[in-house]
Amino acid sequence: MNNARQIKQRIKTANNIAKITKAMEMVSASKMKKAQESALAARPYALTLANSLKLLQSQVVEYIHPLLEQHSDGADVLVLVSTDRGLCGSLNPNLFKHALQWYNTHQQPTIIAVGKKAVAFTRTYGLTTKAEFTDLGDSVELTDILPIATAVTQGFVDGEYRSVTALFMDFINTLRQEVAQTQILPLTIDDPDERTLAQPIEASEFLFEPSAQYILDELLPYYLETSLLHAFLEAKASEHSARMVAMKNASDNAGELVDDLKLAYNKSRQASITSELLDITTSVLSQQ
Repeated sequence: MNNARQIKQRIKTANNIAKITKAMEMVSASKMKKAQESALAARPYALTLANSLKLLQSQVVEYIHPLLEQHSDGADVLVLVSTDRGLCGSLNPNLFKHALQWYNTHQQPTIIAVGKKAVAFTRTYGLTTKAEFTDLGDSVELTDILPIATAVTQGFVDGEYRSVTALFMDFINTLRQEVAQTQILPLTIDDPDERTLAQPIEASEFLFEPSAQYILDELLPYYLETSLLHAFLEAKASEHSARMVAMKNASDNAGELVDDLKLAYNKSRQASITSELLDITTSVLSQQ
């Protein structure tokens, strides 16, 4: 009966785990929906802003803004956007695999670690870090990423950085997230992804006041901030999607384990009853 008692305890433990993972799955599903809506809503705005900047740049061909300048010296910086919490499947390991590849192929590499998992990763592998940011929350706003944008902008303008790249998980759909690598500085005014605008804007349709160069100077820093925000929104949507799927798989696995344990328990109990019946029968026969 000791074996049956142990199996019964394991069934209880598996049921408790299933309840916890099911609750976490439901919480992640709620957060995932909000994060997905934010990420998808930001895409058209980012595309329109990129298209407008292309238009402005075409009007000031000879002018090179400091954020557009190519640097030959300085450190290559990676803004590594991970999660603060685990339990999201292979999301962080896939991200860190690409981060190591990037780190080993750049000159004077340094990392700006965003998220507790990224901080732990850089410390474990002894990677050079410039700054660390954690606890950004589940709902990322522009104000949350301004310190990061300011840090990379100042370092680039001062000539300390040669380039700045963002590495994050790009949200494709609920079941699919891919590692995305985007150059932040020097700025490249391109569409954020393959989803292009249907009708490009023509310069002849607008009058620039006070001037195209002035507007470009004002918009470029904001475009950098928006690009970073877009990356963070995609990362959050990917995180909650991956965690929801991971918790669903955990709940399903716990349910299957309970079924297997119940079968083993019934077999053990049946064997115990059979053994007791044999003992009784043997005892009766021996007394005759």
